[in-house]
Amino acid sequence: MATPAPKWVPNQHLTTGRLAWLAARPVLLKRSRPWWSTLLRIVGSSGRGRPGVGSGLARDLSTEVIDDRLATYSVPVDRVSERLSPAEVAALREHGTLPDWFLDAVEEERKKFLRSLR
Repeated sequence: MATPAPKWVPNQHLTTGRLAWLAARPVLLKRSRPWWSTLLRIVGSSGRGRPGVGSGLARDLSTEVIDDRLATYSVPVDRVSERLSPAEVAALREHGTLPDWFLDAVEEERKKFLRSLR
């Protein structure tokens, strides 16, 4: 993830784990969105004669699922952020950039984390 996080505020007084979470969140949010959430919103908003009937329930359900999936990334991001080198931490603090290996490592750590919950 060589591109800086959008609207990044440099040198925030936050932990490295929190900074990594803020930088990775836009990508993780996309990864947390199931394919069927869009379909559910489309079907839910196609009420006959009354647009938007059912869309509130569809929106609530898909938002809840996305939030739950996004939450499963919090611990893995924190754990993987401990592996960042001092140069990578400096780039994160200044520009909001994460190394290319970071998100793959987060996915692997997430799989381990979810297995440990079973």
